[in-house]
Amino acid sequence: MSRTQRQAILLKLLRQAPIRTQSMAVEILAAEGIPTTQATLSRDFVSLGVIKTPSGYQIPSLADRNAATTGSGGFFTASIQQIEVGETIIVIRTPPAHANAVAIQIDEISDPDLLGTIAGDDTVFVATRSSGAAKRLAATLFGQEPPSERS
Repeated sequence: MSRTQRQAILLKLLRQAPIRTQSMAVEILAAEGIPTTQATLSRDFVSLGVIKTPSGYQIPSLADRNAATTGSGGFFTASIQQIEVGETIIVIRTPPAHANAVAIQIDEISDPDLLGTIAGDDTVFVATRSSGAAKRLAATLFGQEPPSERS
């Protein structure tokens, strides 16, 4: 099973309910037919932006995603270091290992002008339908005036 497939199943499980411990997550994945180690799971959690709360490990809450769209706190906005708009692409810089979690949250937004995202370790590329859409989406996502384009 690929890393992407494992992480997709892990996200599905975490959307259903928090998972108390990493060893419990390893057991749940094994029951799903996905053998994994705690070390691999730990890297997956970092890559997906999973957070530890008093009730267990979970993906950032809907409240955090809603906060992101209004520009207030939460994991999403805390992970944004720099935003630039270049024609139809929004480039987002994050701390190391945060880009995938930010891209996943952006992908969950329902916007017809959002074509998709590509995430590296600390950079997310967001593709939009037009330059106007990129500016509008950047302003909507990050609660700010559209970032200026470089000449």
